[in-house]
Amino acid sequence: MARLERIIERLELKEFQLKALLEVTKAINDTEDRAALLGLYERIIREDLGITRLMLFEHVGTWERILAFGNDLDSVVIDIDSAVGGFTDIQVIGSESTGSLGAFDIAVPVFHRNKPLAFLLIGDIDEEEQRMSPTVKHLNFIQTLTNLIVVALENRRLAKQELAGARAKRELELAAEMQSMLVPLDLPHNERIDADGWYQPHSEVGGDYYDLIALHDGTYVACVADVSGKGIAAALLMSNFQANLRASVAHTTDLVQLVHDLNAKVHASARGERFITLFIGIIDTEKRSMRYVNAGHNDPLLHHAAGITALRDGSIALGMMPQLPFLLSGEVDLPPNSTLLCYTDGLVEQEDAQEKSFETAPIIKILTERDGASAKEINKAVIAAFEAHRGGLPYLDDIALLTCRFGGE
Repeated sequence: MARLERIIERLELKEFQLKALLEVTKAINDTEDRAALLGLYERIIREDLGITRLMLFEHVGTWERILAFGNDLDSVVIDIDSAVGGFTDIQVIGSESTGSLGAFDIAVPVFHRNKPLAFLLIGDIDEEEQRMSPTVKHLNFIQTLTNLIVVALENRRLAKQELAGARAKRELELAAEMQSMLVPLDLPHNERIDADGWYQPHSEVGGDYYDLIALHDGTYVACVADVSGKGIAAALLMSNFQANLRASVAHTTDLVQLVHDLNAKVHASARGERFITLFIGIIDTEKRSMRYVNAGHNDPLLHHAAGITALRDGSIALGMMPQLPFLLSGEVDLPPNSTLLCYTDGLVEQEDAQEKSFETAPIIKILTERDGASAKEINKAVIAAFEAHRGGLPYLDDIALLTCRFGGE
């Protein structure tokens, strides 16, 4: 009779375990949330197995206690890193254990690909009430149940991270699409001015900007700018700057005052934490001249029959101070068949495999050797030389390039 009772007891135990695992599996498949899964786990451990003392720790970068019940647990402090190092598999904690571990009976470490995911400590199993096998016979079930729950929690966390990553990626893609709309596509190509541009962000979005704006009086505003830093923050500041610039140029002919106003707006927007380097010029194709301000930007290159002129007159970068301490404007002639090439520092500072920067020498050579080339041909040559120099290495920074060629008589 005793043997029959033991067989029945084992069958009841197996039936209980199977039902419990099926219930947990169903909860996982039904995508129950984290709190519900932990609640179900606690109910099985606490009510069905009669465990009255438990601590469950989860490892996500650091160890965090995610479930605990039993008496006097608030005062229990455990060095989980050391504990996990001493328990590579499920085992009974011996009576000789001292300190906080001595308050528990079983340690259940949970590993995945040799990395710790969780650590379970349990104690005070009520064998008489549950009429189950001795403590050691619960271990495999406890380990299986804990692994199932912990891996499900880990998968939920990873899925949430993946979803957040996909959402962030899509937001960046949308931001890139929006920013691409700000880059001018229809640059002028006529007998007086022929223009071409190139924009290459460091990642999905960037903080560089070029523009060529036709004004109602027949003049053009040429602009190349670069926000300090990269990424979304730089792109947002540049978008705001572009909106302010386009709104302002239509209502003023005073270039110096325009730059002062832009500086005040950049400083107010960035609060002194970022700045914008800017080259801006007002091109009069009838008078063949350009008034310009270089606010801390790389010197644009003006190629003409007499050689190359670097355009330097201006001020410090915009947004560094509430008011610019000085501001000079320059003026240059635009002779027939001259070429203005403006760029941001991402072009000239790009390094090759030997950590040598591209610099301006290849650009000057192209301008000199292609004296009669169109703006598009010049840009294609510059880009080809740049890419050959880069040699497939990552872009170090955002790049903007604007080239304007001025026609003959």
